[in-house]
Amino acid sequence: MPAPAKTLTVRQFFGRRGLLADWHPNYEYRHGQLEMAEAVESALADKKHLIVEAGTGTGKTLAYLVPIMRSGRRVVISTGTKNLQEQLFFKDIPFLKKLFPGVRVALMKGRQNYLCRQKLYDIEKQPVLNGLEEVSQYPRLREWEAKTEVGDRAELSWLPDASELWTKVDARRETCTGQKCAQFERCFITLMHQRAAASDLIIVNHHLFFADLALRGTEVASLLPDYEALVFDEAHDIEDVATQYFGLQVSNYRVEEVARDTEATLKLKGLKSAEVLHAVAELRRRADLFFELFPSVETRSSFDHRETFLKTHGGAYSSLLNALVLLETELSRLKDRPE
Repeated sequence: MPAPAKTLTVRQFFGRRGLLADWHPNYEYRHGQLEMAEAVESALADKKHLIVEAGTGTGKTLAYLVPIMRSGRRVVISTGTKNLQEQLFFKDIPFLKKLFPGVRVALMKGRQNYLCRQKLYDIEKQPVLNGLEEVSQYPRLREWEAKTEVGDRAELSWLPDASELWTKVDARRETCTGQKCAQFERCFITLMHQRAAASDLIIVNHHLFFADLALRGTEVASLLPDYEALVFDEAHDIEDVATQYFGLQVSNYRVEEVARDTEATLKLKGLKSAEVLHAVAELRRRADLFFELFPSVETRSSFDHRETFLKTHGGAYSSLLNALVLLETELSRLKDRPE
């Protein structure tokens, strides 16, 4: 290499006879790519916002990665899909790390993509596996858990997308006990955060980014370490994702998820409580009655006249709230209840 990569200008990277042309045998000069790279570098230097619409074939990922890796700043790159996350982490960035070997990079996904070691160990002690498929998959999960460094489900090409076993062992926040867990120091979520804290470039997706943004300003610890700049790739998705995290959402599916998680936890921990199971059954019954009051339509529709709705159906609404309170009360009465 004629000169250290960080000492070269963006034009010396992307020019017709630039470093990338020498370094990559299939490199093609694109004026739009050079123009975008210079705009990104200027935005980083001046700490300004920049919006770029780059057509297919522009080479946009390299156009923003090179200025970022030259900058020496900690930058978060947020993508709309896991596929783009993995393309950046496993393809584009490793190529550029040959030019910037000192840049440290971390990949962060949502918690449901990672294995919870404690859940995996608990299953071995309790009869919660359903069917021969789950029984045969469990030993393979244990074998993988013993050697994987990151615990990412993406490593399990043999595990079906709709695997019910994975939902029993993933690291979702709703069933996480945090620092009280015996596996906290070995937890794949803990290790992911440690890698991110030691990195210069952090690859996330929009869901994880906005989940972090929603937590900042609360008493709950943030998901991402502090950063100096942010790139949204596939930015056309961010309005819908942001709405999910800065709005409130209630659905019959989420109520059913609470019911299922309660039943699964009782079974997993070997706890018997007729009162809790009765409360779960009441929750399901009252939820069915409440959500049946809404029109069944194939597409989204606005919910107007909420005050009128409550006057007419206030009893069903209060009944559902009371069912949730009843379940909370019965859970609080459990002896030796799990975290």
